[in-house]
Amino acid sequence: MNKRSMGSFKAYLQAQGKSKSTVTHYTRYVLDFLSFLDRDNTEIEKATAKEVLAYLNHLQQKGQSNSTRNIRLNVIRHFMYYQMETGQRAENPVQHLKIRGNTQQKLYPILDKQHLESLYTNYQVPEEKDPNHKRNWFNSYRQAKQRNKAVLSLMINQGLTTPEIEKLTLHDLKLKEGKVCIAGSRISNQRTLELKSNQIIALMEYQYSTRAELLKYQTSDTKRLFLPTPIAGRKKANESLQIWKGLTTEIKQQDKGFINFKQVRASVITHWLKQYNLRQVQYMAGHKYVRSTERYLVNQTEDLQKDVDQFYPF
Repeated sequence: MNKRSMGSFKAYLQAQGKSKSTVTHYTRYVLDFLSFLDRDNTEIEKATAKEVLAYLNHLQQKGQSNSTRNIRLNVIRHFMYYQMETGQRAENPVQHLKIRGNTQQKLYPILDKQHLESLYTNYQVPEEKDPNHKRNWFNSYRQAKQRNKAVLSLMINQGLTTPEIEKLTLHDLKLKEGKVCIAGSRISNQRTLELKSNQIIALMEYQYSTRAELLKYQTSDTKRLFLPTPIAGRKKANESLQIWKGLTTEIKQQDKGFINFKQVRASVITHWLKQYNLRQVQYMAGHKYVRSTERYLVNQTEDLQKDVDQFYPF
């Protein structure tokens, strides 16, 4: 790489508003990467994820921390975007590459689609003719289970958060249109999502049957979609939907791979990113900023690492 090209890269960084100090450091880091590539006579325009990962491994062997290596990776990413802009390469091979253990986004083991579906299908609602059907507590217990199953369907298919579930109203569930509307908040945008065909019947049964029964336990008429059940021995329910701790425990007992509902949402968004573009997923997830959506791309890093290890072993 000649001095003219490096000068163009500096101009590219300055156009992005980088400070003089940052430009100096970025240039030095790029030159260090180029020096590493020279060992194998690899041209920068032909560098792939294999070479970048080898470089990061080289830095790790020198004792550099994850945070320091992540800075170097970010510089290389910037440089490859510069190359794309100047027509020197068609794509950025490290666009979504992340340093493991160097992200503020808490990572969860991602559940595959079949596993997510099993969380729903394996959650059992007792039959009306259950052996306990004559006991005083049975009806409210069964109604709670039916409500929880409806809740699970929206979390597993539409990736709703627990606060969003609690805020849903009757007006938000549009069964005839096959859609659900999620209101915006201080930290999320409103959106309208499609319901899956196999959800609609279960949600309809909840809204017109189970919810009508649960409404008898409420202290006042309410338009909230999901209603609480009374604590044993009481005739009226609490105002808040205090189901999450109990529901989490129930699902953990039936599925050892389940951690919490944040894991479910992370899994849903990760699968969306494989099917839709980033802006579509940002809308579907209700993220105010695209960088919030980009954080979930790190969940695909392990797959990328496996591919690189398989086809380009060090």
